[in-house]
Amino acid sequence: MIIKAKLNEFTSTRIKKGFSQRGLGRAANLSGALINQIESNDRNPSPESAKKICDVLQVNFDDIFFTESVCKSEQEKQII
Repeated sequence: MIIKAKLNEFTSTRIKKGFSQRGLGRAANLSGALINQIESNDRNPSPESAKKICDVLQVNFDDIFFTESVCKSEQEKQII
């Protein structure tokens, strides 16, 4: 399972809460570069990082993130 940011919601929530990327990173004990990479869709957060971000922003996981399955179904495997 991969965690991905809902890019518009993530960024708008961060801004509404008054955080810069660097400020959110510091508050969540993460790097500002990681926050930038998440917002740019260049990197996906770990479950631990996603939780830290949600805690700092005081939002539910589903408000700014979603999960994507990486497992192919047995049917898809048979087609390949």
